Amino acid sequence: MDYQFYRDVTGRPIAECELGHFGDWLSHEIGDDMQAIQGLLINIALLESKQKRQIVVNGKDYDLVLDQDEAELQFKTMLWQEDDELPEGTELDENLQIGCGLEDIKQLIEAWQDFLNPA
Repeated sequence: MDYQFYRDVTGRPIAECELGHFGDWLSHEIGDDMQAIQGLLINIALLESKQKRQIVVNGKDYDLVLDQDEAELQFKTMLWQEDDELPEGTELDENLQIGCGLEDIKQLIEAWQDFLNPA
């Protein structure tokens, strides 16, 4: 997965990813919260060692579903059931669910951590 990190004019860290929603998730849901970053890496290690089968990380706008092979990012609107009524004028965007390999998300999170805390 291709990505780049930078800081905006206010100094806030921003991630842009080939898989766009991952950049938004990283920038806005995780940000510079080192405890959240470390928690993600610990959860990935648990999956890699097969101590866990699946982990769901609930966020404000996105949920990250991790299993032993892949990571799937779901925008909260994806949680609407087909028979639930959406507010008038609202449509579901089918592109708000995206995935990548577990190793890809691990590398992205480690790179983000390194960006935030350069040696």
